[in-house]
Amino acid sequence: MRTPLRSMPFLLAVIALSSGLARADVTYPDGPQITKDGTAVVIEDYARLPISSRTVPPFGEQTNNLNDQLARVNFLRSEPANAPLSSTRFFVCDNNRNLYILSRTNNALSTNAFTAYINFEHIFPKFYNHDGLSSGLITVQFDPEYATNGKFYTLHNENPTKAGSAAPTNGFLPGIDFTGYTTTPAVNPPAGAVVWETVLVEWTDTNLNNATFEGTAREILRVGINSDMHPMGDLLFNPLARPGDSDYRNLYIASADGGAGEDPGGPHTTPQRLDALQGKILRITPDINLHPADQLSDNGRYRIPTTGADPNPFVGLSLPNLRKEIFAYGFRNCHRISWDPVSNLMIEDDIGLNSWEEVNIIHEGANYGYAEREGPEQLFVANGQTGSQLGIPFTNSDALTVTGIVGTVTPIYPVATYSHEDGDSISSGFVYRGQLMPQLYGKYIFGDITTGRIFYCDLAEMIANDDGDRNTLATIHELQIVYNGQARRLFDIVANEYRARGGSISGRALPGGANATNGRDIDGVPYGSGRADIRLGMDSDGELYVMSKSDGMIRRLVSVVVPPTVNLISATNGVVTLTWSAISNRVYRVQYKNSMAETNWTDIPGDVTATNGTASKIDPLGTTNRFYRLLMP
Repeated sequence: MRTPLRSMPFLLAVIALSSGLARADVTYPDGPQITKDGTAVVIEDYARLPISSRTVPPFGEQTNNLNDQLARVNFLRSEPANAPLSSTRFFVCDNNRNLYILSRTNNALSTNAFTAYINFEHIFPKFYNHDGLSSGLITVQFDPEYATNGKFYTLHNENPTKAGSAAPTNGFLPGIDFTGYTTTPAVNPPAGAVVWETVLVEWTDTNLNNATFEGTAREILRVGINSDMHPMGDLLFNPLARPGDSDYRNLYIASADGGAGEDPGGPHTTPQRLDALQGKILRITPDINLHPADQLSDNGRYRIPTTGADPNPFVGLSLPNLRKEIFAYGFRNCHRISWDPVSNLMIEDDIGLNSWEEVNIIHEGANYGYAEREGPEQLFVANGQTGSQLGIPFTNSDALTVTGIVGTVTPIYPVATYSHEDGDSISSGFVYRGQLMPQLYGKYIFGDITTGRIFYCDLAEMIANDDGDRNTLATIHELQIVYNGQARRLFDIVANEYRARGGSISGRALPGGANATNGRDIDGVPYGSGRADIRLGMDSDGELYVMSKSDGMIRRLVSVVVPPTVNLISATNGVVTLTWSAISNRVYRVQYKNSMAETNWTDIPGDVTATNGTASKIDPLGTTNRFYRLLMP
């Protein structure tokens, strides 16, 4: 249902962003905490993916299951700017199987704008996309020298119990040469069964001037996980590193815990263990010729930064089976990492268990607490709740024991959190550095996967609260959404598109389920059940996109609607004139009250359509004192 922008009144007063939220002691809230400060973003449809579906054994590839998500789009990447076709195309991942090339010049709302570049299900016999929220093709990332060497990296999931060989086949893409391709032994967690394997592959395309893969591939790393969730989730290169720098072409890998931490049995300690790759951020060098003095991995496919000016932080520990690849540890589902080149900060989004969602600033060698901490609190996995939910005071000794480290370790806490009263699982996020929304420059913009809410924090406030105090947190604001000139919930936009494309889930607005927010938004309006299932993406110009799996859409954030600033209020001969800063072609409505004790506002007849950067309205006030406000209907 469309809702007019009457829900977005702007009082004629200065709206100031609050400073860091300092609290005596964090406790789990009994209701929503995130508020709207009046800032809204205009979003527009950008691309509509071809409908795709999971593969349901024992049948073949499914293409028309309209009872599930219509296309599980989860990543949008730009090629490096010096690549020959970078200005005309994106690379887009659909979890179900396809790495697409998306044209930036054609009508992207036509599914013809997508070209299947690599179909992972055709190539990898054990490719698995059936169960789990992150099954299938996960992500793609480009080597810093991609424009000259054609190298890029992908993550995908496989089922190790499926019969037959895991070796890939080139029957569907004859341009791929798999001569010499061999699989690697899986690096399994130290406890618990293995359900999935996530595979890191290096691809080398010998012709970047077309939309067909022609070249070779090499398996770099295979990691086992305990369940059908939380695989390796993201890949990143340091955008500031240059040839000759110690960090140049080092690959950072967000490696989630595979559900280990929430198991009160043996796997529980995996995120804290330095002999496990799961629940970590890893750093490796895929090019084994780049730093020949560094240690070669056990499988011989990459090097580990162990020498030079910036070795990985734990290379000097004495610990059996130490994983020297570890850069930071103590995460649950660190499914997304980003690097802001202006502040030179790596920022991680960690999906919580039952209570808190986290935004973390990453420090080399730091422990982020899971599964002994969630958000700013102590976590009791046997109950699945935090200390304040159970009435247990926070520990007097905020220290963790980590095998292999002498003494104890004080964990690092998030710089921003929100509870499951406000959402369900944090999406990807980016510090905005684009041109379309100057009002949001320098803000960290992220979202909630399930509800589709879009949030932001001030980066300077995040940095100020990266202070070691678990009780100081940056303020999170919700961005209101304007779509086709109307104030909308993104959840409803996705639900409407889902139905328009033939989606037909029974009894729910969207596929999937969630337990967050008691099924209602901050205003008490029901969502209708299901998941919008959103992620954010950023292009090479620093502009932002929202991808939603349930309706298979990509949308772009194109502008900001901010509270108008009143420049002048004048009264002459009983007539009041109000003049305010405006956005051209936007419609404004002026309302008044004779007393703030009155319940309702009254319209001054005649809406105003701005024709430039200012607009005005007159009111024959007479002798009555009045209070005014502006609406954008």
